[in-house]
Amino acid sequence: MRENAIICISREFGSGGRDLGDHLGEMLGIPVYGKELIAKVAQKSDMSEEYVRNHEENPAYSHIFGVPLGHPAPGVSYDEIMTPEKLFYIQSEIIQQIAKEEKSCVFVGRCADIILQSYENCYAFFIHAPMDYRIERIMRSENVTKKQAKKMVKQTDWERSAYHDYYTGIKWGHPSNYNLVINTAKTGIERAARVIAEYIK
Repeated sequence: MRENAIICISREFGSGGRDLGDHLGEMLGIPVYGKELIAKVAQKSDMSEEYVRNHEENPAYSHIFGVPLGHPAPGVSYDEIMTPEKLFYIQSEIIQQIAKEEKSCVFVGRCADIILQSYENCYAFFIHAPMDYRIERIMRSENVTKKQAKKMVKQTDWERSAYHDYYTGIKWGHPSNYNLVINTAKTGIERAARVIAEYIK
């Protein structure tokens, strides 16, 4: 593998992007950051991990969580309010810091592909699969009905797309924005990981 390779994985919900990231990290012997960033963001923002978890990749960018932007409660200054924009900025700083400190690593989601796009050693991959395939995976992993799984897939995809497009100004999932687009329904997780590993050699 090429030295100092930063691998950024964007993924449709249910496509197995997180599993792929974990498998790739294990195969290459490098750390994987996705939900692992929650604790770091919580510490730096002085918010609870639950708070960060509930609002990560959240498209409610037009409001301070529950408070219309520009209208803080009486007696509360704007600087004291944790807005989605501030949370995204903190997360971006942490992602950049990790990218500089780690020789190689994998980021799953969190707009890392755009945050780190100026890094010469950054590789971006988009993981997708047909709707039926993703619904079946979510039904098994979350133990939900087909109707519930379909709703979860559509809602989460919309949230990720809205979040990504708003904060980056770049369309989520558009093939021209990635080194490779991989259909895991065709490749499976292990083969997809091997394809990425071979690409960054």
